[in-house]
Amino acid sequence: MANSTRLFCFVWIAVSATTTSFGQRSFEPFVKDELLVKFERGASLIDTSQIHHAAGGELIRPLGDLGWHLVRITNGRSPASVEAAYRRQLTVTNVQPNFFYRLQQTPDDPQFPSPAMYGLSKISAPSAWDITTGSPSVVVANIDTGMRLTHEDLAANIWTNPGEIPGNGIDDDGNGYIDDVHGWDFRYNDNDPSDEHGHGTHVGGTIGAVGNNGIGVVGVNWNVKLMVIKIYSQAANDTTSAMLIEAYNYVRMLKERGINIRVTNNSYGGCNEACGYDQATKDAIDALGEAGVLNVFAAGNSGINTDITPFYPGSYDSPSILNIASSTSTDARSGFSNYGLNSVDLAAPGSGILSTRFNTDSSYGNSSGTSMSAPHVSGAAALLAAHRPDLHSTSLKATLMNSADPLKSFNGLIRTGGRLNVFHALQNPTVCSIVPSVESIFAPTKGGVFTIEIATPSNCSYRVEKNVSWIRVLNTRSVDGPTSVQIHVAFNNTITRSGLVYIGDSVVTVSQSRSGMK
Repeated sequence: MANSTRLFCFVWIAVSATTTSFGQRSFEPFVKDELLVKFERGASLIDTSQIHHAAGGELIRPLGDLGWHLVRITNGRSPASVEAAYRRQLTVTNVQPNFFYRLQQTPDDPQFPSPAMYGLSKISAPSAWDITTGSPSVVVANIDTGMRLTHEDLAANIWTNPGEIPGNGIDDDGNGYIDDVHGWDFRYNDNDPSDEHGHGTHVGGTIGAVGNNGIGVVGVNWNVKLMVIKIYSQAANDTTSAMLIEAYNYVRMLKERGINIRVTNNSYGGCNEACGYDQATKDAIDALGEAGVLNVFAAGNSGINTDITPFYPGSYDSPSILNIASSTSTDARSGFSNYGLNSVDLAAPGSGILSTRFNTDSSYGNSSGTSMSAPHVSGAAALLAAHRPDLHSTSLKATLMNSADPLKSFNGLIRTGGRLNVFHALQNPTVCSIVPSVESIFAPTKGGVFTIEIATPSNCSYRVEKNVSWIRVLNTRSVDGPTSVQIHVAFNNTITRSGLVYIGDSVVTVSQSRSGMK
């Protein structure tokens, strides 16, 4: 009946097609100046013409014999007001937008349909590609065994340093590295980060093998720039803390010099790389995070609970780390994958993944491991950064975690209990803002413990720091989501003093004097 259908009403959002600075189209879901209006059976053309005029619509054409009319909204009126006007008419039984229907963006890379590329469908990459296929302005630093720079499916997406003139033997951009055209080899301290092992080339292909080029495979990003950071020899078992720190510092230096590095991929860890807690390496990771880079790590392949037996560097409690477990083609946990309710964040496909190989310029093959899971997430983070350049790395991490598909196989085993879904991430970004409940605290001479309530969306990670010795942070210094932060202020009966507590990007001032609270 007409009256019953009027209970259903669309929420109209003002949308328009826009072109991003990267030339990609952000599509509206429906034709903004048109409606579809359905009349009761038997309504005359005279009656419907009068209703169109009164409601602010103009008939474009009837759509067959089912009572639907395609209508153009006239006089610049809003869709919502015209819809409401139609719904007040007794002979109108329904009104709806003229929705767009589009072909799903599917690359022509011949191996994309391969069962070994199931990971891209599992993370809903084909749907995400309807929104964005990435951007050459976004850089991912792949810290690994290097990459085959001439591979047919990678060469076009290899990063080139805009400040260097290749092969002239001069440090043109003055960054301390001569001819660092595509990155740097920190294992041999030279400017040729070519892959001698194969691991880095495979990982790089999952992040960003060129899409829609009629060749080989496709990465999560069709368009991205891959900075090649080599830290391993051919044996791939001999990097050091110093090499890692130099690599992290190099990436941070370039980020701070204006290179748009949004993500690092780190598909390594455990012995021999990190047999214990390494504060120097953690400090370098934290500094990279503070520069605005998201650091994606492989959770490890020992099948262990890393809450009990940490697997570094992924297990560090650094806000910028996103630690990744491996899932299978059936969304089970890969038997080799590490897990940890507090130490592992998210799952992504990692069993039997097809990608680029380093043997020749046209080599491809399968590999398994959390090393293969991490680049799915790094690629997704870069895709999100291309779509929403305004999102800070904190928001990239929270978005990827908050948009995960929940899976029974990971429930209670990792923080999100789910697997990456990049399409959901693009649709529902989390914007992290860290808001303390107070801007200042006045402490009595006797000091004491004070609680600061933090308002922020779920999975927004941040650090709590202080700048004076007489204030102690009682919680862990790495915090996620809305919580309470407790600080202890020491006894002071002599001087008036003040200190600062840094909570994410917010600052709380702590003052203490004899005239303070008693």
